[in-house]
Amino acid sequence: MDSATAKAICKAMTHNKVMGPRKKHLNHLIQCTTEMDVNIPQLAETIFERTANKSWVVLFKPLIATPHLTMYGNEHFIKYLAS
Repeated sequence: MDSATAKAICKAMTHNKVMGPRKKHLNHLIQCTTEMDVNIPQLAETIFERTANKSWVVLFKPLIATPHLTMYGNEHFIKYLAS
């Protein structure tokens, strides 16, 4: 996974603020699901790894981002989650 995508995941799912992921980071992740050079399984696994964090704020953010990506992301992301 490229560093911009990993950086967007970290920034979207950090514990700095008690609020959902920022829209600009979610939009970047949505765009990542449509790009051909992004590894969808690796993208999903990186998001899911954030749920292992002990902070409830960090745990909350991937739980918000995943349905958002299934609604607005590419169907390849949805198919990976369904498999």
